[in-house]
Formats: sequence, structure tokens, C-alpha cells
Amino acid sequence: GWPLNVCEFCADRHIMRLHRSSHTVWECQYHLVWSTKYRKRALDSEVLQNRCSDILKEIAEQYDMNILNVEIDIDHVHIHIEIPPQKSIGSGVRELKSLSARMMFKEFPTLKRKLWAGKLWEASYFVRGIGDGVTADMVEKYIENHAEKAQNSKQLELFSKGKKRKAR
Repeated sequence: GWPLNVCEFCADRHIMRLHRSSHTVWECQYHLVWSTKYRKRALDSEVLQNRCSDILKEIAEQYDMNILNVEIDIDHVHIHIEIPPQKSIGSGVRELKSLSARMMFKEFPTLKRKLWAGKLWEASYFVRGIGDGVTADMVEKYIENHAEKAQNSKQLELFSKGKKRKAR
């Protein structure tokens, strides 16, 4: 069964893969995209692209993130990733970008010569939250109808039974 702290909306749909920690049940998936500095076509070989992919996966695992899919192109990266709610998206992206650049430059010194600023990645990135067939409209309707459902819930009876408190 589902733990009590998972809403019926999510439990009814068996949404994606839920993760559990001591006080949280979560699924936080994102689509990330960032490009090489100056959009230079620096990742121009299969060896560079494969190693970059492996490095990003290693970093993600080391920093409690999970890359579900990654595509390295000649001048940009697409990542489908799970980032736990305790970690901000920005800090996860910073870890991935800074550590991968350092490792790539160390393993491929000639890569640094292709980029005149000595940086592998642009500072900016794109992020979009990912759901499993759950749209913003569905969530809005669920929240709007939740109050009606709660009125019929036995949980509310907890406060209506027993002695009434005196007004102060």
C-alpha cells in the first residue's frame, strides 16, 4: 500500500518511480539542456561525447542524483535527471557542469584549446519539470476538488467529536 503521506491523486496513477527518504516521498524529474561555451562545436568526436556522458553519470551518482537519459551533441547536452527535493536544481546543475568540465579538460587537454575562455560550458541552462501524464490543469483540478473530498473525510471528525473547548 501507499504511505499515508502520498496524495490519492498520485497513488491512483502510480506516477513514475517514487523515492523514499526518512520524511519524504518524492519524484522530481527534470529536462536539462546547456551548451558549450560560445556554442563551439567542441564535442566533435564519439570518444569525447561518450566520455562526457559517462562523466556526467558518475558525478550525478556521487552527488545523489540519477541521470535517466543523456544525449551529448557536438555543442550541447540534453539530460533527463532525477534531483532529490533536498537539493536545488541550480546546485545540481553547478555540480554537473563544473566537475564535468574539470574532468574533461584533465582527460582531454586539447579540448581546452578549442575554447578560448578556458570554460567548457555556458553559464546558462534550460530546465523543465517532467511529469508522467500529469498536467498542470490536472493538478489544479485536483487541488480545487480536494477541499470537497476532505469535508467527507473521517479525518475531520477527529475535531468534531468529544468535548468542545471553551472560548477564551
